[in-house]
Amino acid sequence: MSTWQRAWEGVLGLLAVLGLALVLVTTRSELVLDILAQTGQLGLIVMGFGLSLRTGTPNLAVGAVASVSGAFVAFTTTAAGVPLPLAMLLALVLAGLAGVVMSVFTMVLSAPAWAVSLGAAVVCEAVAAALLDGRTIPLATAGLYPGPLGFAVFAVISIAGGLLWTRQEVRADLGGGWPGAVLGLAGSSVLAAAGGIALLMRLGAATPGSQGLYTTVFALAAVLLGGTSPYGERAGVAGTVLGVLILAIAQGLLAYFGAPMWVFVLVMGAVVLIGLGASRLLDALRTA
Repeated sequence: MSTWQRAWEGVLGLLAVLGLALVLVTTRSELVLDILAQTGQLGLIVMGFGLSLRTGTPNLAVGAVASVSGAFVAFTTTAAGVPLPLAMLLALVLAGLAGVVMSVFTMVLSAPAWAVSLGAAVVCEAVAAALLDGRTIPLATAGLYPGPLGFAVFAVISIAGGLLWTRQEVRADLGGGWPGAVLGLAGSSVLAAAGGIALLMRLGAATPGSQGLYTTVFALAAVLLGGTSPYGERAGVAGTVLGVLILAIAQGLLAYFGAPMWVFVLVMGAVVLIGLGASRLLDALRTA
């Protein structure tokens, strides 16, 4: 990782600390715990999208995979009586298989991964709508999401993955071809499914009106802000964790003060542009 990449992550770390301090000063302290819980759940999805960018196979289906995975677990545990752990395992396996299918289409047809995954996202949204059929399905065993502990797990896995990816031999073996496609699309889909299940456990119910596109844009904004190159050529270590945390802080503060939803959507769009600009600057500084 370059010196400029470390400097950028240092700036993000300072912004995250200042944001948490602002939350403590201006709101109730419980909001910090809510933000950390949300960061842990969304972080799994963002980490999956970041993995797909690092391998050069951007997976635009991560939000839809998260949505359909939560709907699948809620449906199978209530309508089919499947034990919750088994339903979770099945959701993760199906997400992985969907990712493998996407990687096959990408490699065999020499198609861009973003186009293949966009088609997969539409299929996932349709399946989620069919499972929920316009109704909310409550989870019988709600309230099991670990909250801040989930954030700690996400942070450790994300940073460990970032450190692993700094090794040249790892990037050479897994950064392209069939290994890169399978790891990028299947791995990101499994992580997205885990994030969708975490969201289900935190909310206690699966609801219609999927937010798959919204979640994917959130992941894109967080990953770019964290310093991952949109071309898969460069990535940081702690940037993904900090990017998710900063966005979660902004979302939490806006919601607490009653700002309309479109304001945060506008913020996400601005963050995408900021992340792209920062990425271009980091590339230019690295080659200067």
